[in-house]
Amino acid sequence: MKVRLALAVGIVVALLAGGGCAAKRPDHVGISGIGMQPPATVRLAPGDVVDVKFFSVAELNESQAIRPDGKIALQLVGDVEAQGKSPAELREELIRLYTPHLKTADVTVVVRSFQSRHVYVGGEVLNPGSYPMPGQLTALEAVMQAGGFTRYAQLKNVVIIRHQDGQRYGASLDFSETSKGTDVPHFYLEPLDVVYVPETRITRVNRWIDQHINQLLPTLGVIYEFPAGEGTVTIDTTRYRAIK
Repeated sequence: MKVRLALAVGIVVALLAGGGCAAKRPDHVGISGIGMQPPATVRLAPGDVVDVKFFSVAELNESQAIRPDGKIALQLVGDVEAQGKSPAELREELIRLYTPHLKTADVTVVVRSFQSRHVYVGGEVLNPGSYPMPGQLTALEAVMQAGGFTRYAQLKNVVIIRHQDGQRYGASLDFSETSKGTDVPHFYLEPLDVVYVPETRITRVNRWIDQHINQLLPTLGVIYEFPAGEGTVTIDTTRYRAIK
Protein backbone atom coordinates (compact mmCIF):
# COMPACT_ATOMS: atom_id res chain seq x y z
CA MET A 1 0.00 0.00 0.00
CA LYS A 2 2.88 2.39 0.77
CA VAL A 3 4.37 1.68 -2.64
CA ARG A 4 1.11 2.57 -4.38
CA LEU A 5 0.82 5.77 -2.33
CA ALA A 6 4.40 6.78 -3.10
CA LEU A 7 3.84 6.07 -6.80
CA ALA A 8 0.67 8.13 -6.90
CA VAL A 9 2.23 11.08 -5.09
CA GLY A 10 5.31 10.83 -7.30
CA ILE A 11 3.18 11.01 -10.42
CA VAL A 12 1.40 14.11 -9.13
CA VAL A 13 4.67 15.83 -8.22
CA ALA A 14 6.12 15.08 -11.67
CA LEU A 15 2.96 16.30 -13.37
CA LEU A 16 2.91 19.53 -11.42
CA ALA A 17 6.60 20.11 -11.93
CA GLY A 18 6.07 19.96 -15.67
CA GLY A 19 2.91 22.04 -15.62
CA GLY A 20 3.87 24.73 -13.11
CA CYS A 21 5.91 26.79 -15.56
CA ALA A 22 4.05 29.60 -17.23
CA ALA A 23 3.57 28.96 -20.93
CA LYS A 24 4.68 31.66 -23.34
CA ARG A 25 1.63 33.37 -24.77
CA PRO A 26 1.49 32.74 -28.52
CA ASP A 27 1.13 35.66 -30.90
CA HIS A 28 -1.76 35.89 -33.32
CA VAL A 29 -1.43 33.15 -35.90
CA GLY A 30 -2.90 33.26 -39.39
CA ILE A 31 -5.46 36.05 -38.81
CA SER A 32 -3.08 38.52 -37.19
CA GLY A 33 -4.42 42.05 -37.54
CA ILE A 34 -7.61 41.04 -39.35
CA GLY A 35 -9.75 41.05 -36.22
CA MET A 36 -8.48 44.41 -35.05
CA GLN A 37 -10.87 46.29 -37.37
CA PRO A 38 -14.62 45.76 -37.89
CA PRO A 39 -15.41 43.83 -41.09
CA ALA A 40 -15.80 46.43 -43.83
CA THR A 41 -18.22 44.39 -45.96
CA VAL A 42 -21.04 42.00 -45.16
CA ARG A 43 -20.54 38.74 -47.05
CA LEU A 44 -23.24 36.27 -48.05
CA ALA A 45 -23.06 32.69 -46.84
CA PRO A 46 -25.07 29.44 -47.08
CA GLY A 47 -28.49 29.78 -45.46
CA ASP A 48 -28.85 33.49 -46.18
CA VAL A 49 -32.03 34.40 -48.09
CA VAL A 50 -31.87 36.91 -50.95
CA ASP A 51 -34.51 38.43 -53.20
CA VAL A 52 -33.44 38.99 -56.79
CA LYS A 53 -35.74 41.53 -58.46
CA PHE A 54 -35.86 42.66 -62.10
CA PHE A 55 -37.57 46.00 -62.72
CA SER A 56 -38.30 45.30 -66.37
CA VAL A 57 -39.12 41.56 -66.24
CA ALA A 58 -41.03 40.72 -63.08
CA GLU A 59 -41.38 37.09 -64.21
CA LEU A 60 -37.70 36.55 -63.40
CA ASN A 61 -38.02 37.69 -59.79
CA GLU A 62 -36.73 35.07 -57.34
CA SER A 63 -36.41 34.56 -53.62
CA GLN A 64 -33.58 32.14 -52.93
CA ALA A 65 -31.83 30.64 -49.94
CA ILE A 66 -28.14 30.17 -50.64
CA ARG A 67 -27.49 26.44 -50.84
CA PRO A 68 -24.82 24.60 -48.83
CA ASP A 69 -22.61 24.67 -51.94
CA GLY A 70 -22.77 28.48 -51.89
CA LYS A 71 -24.93 28.90 -55.01
CA ILE A 72 -28.40 30.06 -55.99
CA ALA A 73 -30.35 28.86 -59.06
CA LEU A 74 -31.88 31.50 -61.33
CA GLN A 75 -33.88 31.43 -64.53
CA LEU A 76 -31.96 31.80 -67.82
CA VAL A 77 -28.50 31.71 -66.21
CA GLY A 78 -28.67 28.65 -63.95
CA ASP A 79 -26.45 28.32 -60.88
CA VAL A 80 -24.74 31.49 -59.65
CA GLU A 81 -22.04 31.62 -56.97
CA ALA A 82 -23.30 33.82 -54.10
CA GLN A 83 -21.21 32.69 -51.15
CA GLY A 84 -18.47 35.12 -50.21
CA LYS A 85 -19.91 37.98 -52.25
CA SER A 86 -21.39 41.16 -50.89
CA PRO A 87 -24.94 41.99 -52.06
CA ALA A 88 -23.47 44.67 -54.34
CA GLU A 89 -20.96 42.22 -55.84
CA LEU A 90 -23.71 39.66 -56.45
CA ARG A 91 -25.76 42.36 -58.20
CA GLU A 92 -22.84 43.22 -60.49
CA GLU A 93 -22.39 39.54 -61.34
CA LEU A 94 -26.08 39.16 -62.17
CA ILE A 95 -26.02 42.23 -64.41
CA ARG A 96 -23.10 40.67 -66.31
CA LEU A 97 -24.84 37.30 -66.64
CA TYR A 98 -28.23 38.71 -67.72
CA THR A 99 -26.97 41.35 -70.16
CA PRO A 100 -26.86 38.85 -73.09
CA HIS A 101 -30.47 37.79 -72.35
CA LEU A 102 -32.23 41.08 -71.59
CA LYS A 103 -32.40 44.47 -73.25
CA THR A 104 -32.08 46.10 -69.85
CA ALA A 105 -30.50 43.97 -67.14
CA ASP A 106 -31.74 46.22 -64.33
CA VAL A 107 -31.57 44.01 -61.25
CA THR A 108 -31.35 44.53 -57.52
CA VAL A 109 -30.44 42.17 -54.67
CA VAL A 110 -32.23 42.45 -51.31
CA VAL A 111 -31.07 40.36 -48.35
CA ARG A 112 -34.09 39.03 -46.47
CA SER A 113 -32.27 37.24 -43.69
CA PHE A 114 -28.73 36.47 -42.61
CA GLN A 115 -29.08 32.93 -41.31
CA SER A 116 -25.31 32.52 -41.27
CA ARG A 117 -24.64 35.47 -38.98
CA HIS A 118 -23.90 33.68 -35.74
CA VAL A 119 -20.82 32.65 -33.81
CA TYR A 120 -20.02 29.72 -31.55
CA VAL A 121 -18.75 30.16 -27.99
CA GLY A 122 -17.50 27.13 -26.08
CA GLY A 123 -15.22 25.94 -23.32
CA GLU A 124 -15.13 27.60 -19.92
CA VAL A 125 -18.11 29.95 -20.27
CA LEU A 126 -21.35 29.71 -18.34
CA ASN A 127 -23.63 29.07 -21.34
CA PRO A 128 -21.77 27.57 -24.31
CA GLY A 129 -23.62 27.60 -27.61
CA SER A 130 -24.41 29.43 -30.83
CA TYR A 131 -25.15 33.16 -30.59
CA PRO A 132 -26.63 35.55 -33.18
CA MET A 133 -24.48 38.25 -34.72
CA PRO A 134 -26.87 40.97 -35.93
CA GLY A 135 -24.09 43.54 -36.21
CA GLN A 136 -20.49 44.06 -35.19
CA LEU A 137 -19.44 41.72 -32.41
CA THR A 138 -16.13 41.43 -30.57
CA ALA A 139 -14.74 38.26 -29.02
CA LEU A 140 -15.22 39.63 -25.50
CA GLU A 141 -18.82 40.63 -26.25
CA ALA A 142 -19.49 37.10 -27.51
CA VAL A 143 -18.13 35.66 -24.26
CA MET A 144 -20.36 38.03 -22.29
CA GLN A 145 -23.37 36.86 -24.32
CA ALA A 146 -22.45 33.34 -23.25
CA GLY A 147 -22.65 34.36 -19.59
CA GLY A 148 -19.01 35.27 -19.07
CA PHE A 149 -16.01 33.24 -18.00
CA THR A 150 -16.20 30.46 -15.44
CA ARG A 151 -13.81 30.41 -12.50
CA TYR A 152 -11.72 27.81 -14.34
CA ALA A 153 -11.18 29.84 -17.52
CA GLN A 154 -7.66 30.41 -18.80
CA LEU A 155 -7.97 34.07 -19.74
CA LYS A 156 -4.50 34.40 -21.24
CA ASN A 157 -5.15 32.07 -24.16
CA VAL A 158 -8.69 32.46 -25.48
CA VAL A 159 -8.69 30.83 -28.90
CA ILE A 160 -10.41 32.18 -32.02
CA ILE A 161 -10.94 29.77 -34.92
CA ARG A 162 -11.95 31.08 -38.33
CA HIS A 163 -12.74 29.21 -41.57
CA GLN A 164 -11.91 31.29 -44.59
CA ASP A 165 -11.37 30.32 -48.24
CA GLY A 166 -11.29 26.63 -47.36
CA GLN A 167 -8.60 27.13 -44.74
CA ARG A 168 -8.71 27.15 -40.95
CA TYR A 169 -7.00 30.01 -39.11
CA GLY A 170 -6.43 30.58 -35.42
CA ALA A 171 -5.55 33.36 -33.00
CA SER A 172 -4.82 33.47 -29.28
CA LEU A 173 -6.15 36.41 -27.26
CA ASP A 174 -5.19 37.57 -23.77
CA PHE A 175 -8.15 38.67 -21.63
CA SER A 176 -6.37 38.37 -18.28
CA GLU A 177 -6.51 42.15 -17.71
CA THR A 178 -10.30 42.28 -17.99
CA SER A 179 -10.64 40.97 -14.43
CA LYS A 180 -8.79 44.11 -13.28
CA GLY A 181 -11.12 46.44 -15.15
CA THR A 182 -8.52 47.19 -17.83
CA ASP A 183 -9.68 47.68 -21.41
CA VAL A 184 -8.36 45.17 -23.92
CA PRO A 185 -8.07 45.68 -27.71
CA HIS A 186 -11.20 44.74 -29.61
CA PHE A 187 -11.05 41.63 -31.75
CA TYR A 188 -13.95 41.73 -34.19
CA LEU A 189 -15.52 38.42 -35.09
CA GLU A 190 -16.87 37.28 -38.42
CA PRO A 191 -19.86 34.97 -38.96
CA LEU A 192 -19.24 31.34 -38.01
CA ASP A 193 -16.13 32.17 -35.97
CA VAL A 194 -15.51 29.91 -32.97
CA VAL A 195 -14.50 31.41 -29.61
CA TYR A 196 -13.05 28.73 -27.34
CA VAL A 197 -12.09 29.45 -23.73
CA PRO A 198 -9.77 26.71 -22.43
CA GLU A 199 -9.61 25.61 -18.84
CA THR A 200 -6.69 26.45 -16.60
CA ARG A 201 -3.89 23.94 -16.24
CA ILE A 202 -4.62 23.57 -12.53
CA THR A 203 -8.16 22.47 -13.43
CA ARG A 204 -6.86 19.81 -15.77
CA VAL A 205 -4.50 18.54 -13.07
CA ASN A 206 -7.36 18.32 -10.58
CA ARG A 207 -9.56 16.51 -13.07
CA TRP A 208 -6.77 14.07 -13.80
CA ILE A 209 -6.30 13.45 -10.07
CA ASP A 210 -10.02 12.89 -9.64
CA GLN A 211 -10.12 10.34 -12.45
CA HIS A 212 -6.90 8.46 -11.80
CA ILE A 213 -4.87 9.22 -8.68
CA ASN A 214 -7.67 9.03 -6.14
CA GLN A 215 -8.44 5.49 -7.24
CA LEU A 216 -4.97 4.47 -6.02
CA LEU A 217 -4.87 6.34 -2.72
CA PRO A 218 -5.93 4.58 0.47
CA THR A 219 -8.08 6.39 3.00
CA LEU A 220 -5.37 7.37 5.49
CA GLY A 221 -6.79 10.64 6.78
CA VAL A 222 -3.75 12.45 5.35
CA ILE A 223 -3.80 15.67 3.33
CA TYR A 224 -1.05 16.38 0.75
CA GLU A 225 -0.51 19.83 -0.76
CA PHE A 226 1.60 20.72 -3.80
CA PRO A 227 2.29 24.16 -5.31
CA ALA A 228 1.04 24.61 -8.88
CA GLY A 229 1.44 27.93 -10.65
CA GLU A 230 -0.38 30.58 -8.62
CA GLY A 231 -2.30 28.06 -6.51
CA THR A 232 -2.02 24.64 -4.95
CA VAL A 233 -3.42 21.20 -5.51
CA THR A 234 -4.61 19.42 -2.40
CA ILE A 235 -5.03 15.65 -2.25
CA ASP A 236 -7.31 14.86 0.65
CA THR A 237 -7.22 11.10 1.19
CA THR A 238 -10.05 11.35 3.69
CA ARG A 239 -12.47 12.25 0.88
CA TYR A 240 -10.93 10.73 -2.24
CA ARG A 241 -10.87 13.94 -4.21
CA ALA A 242 -8.60 16.76 -5.29
CA ILE A 243 -9.37 20.31 -4.24
CA LYS A 244 -8.08 23.54 -5.70
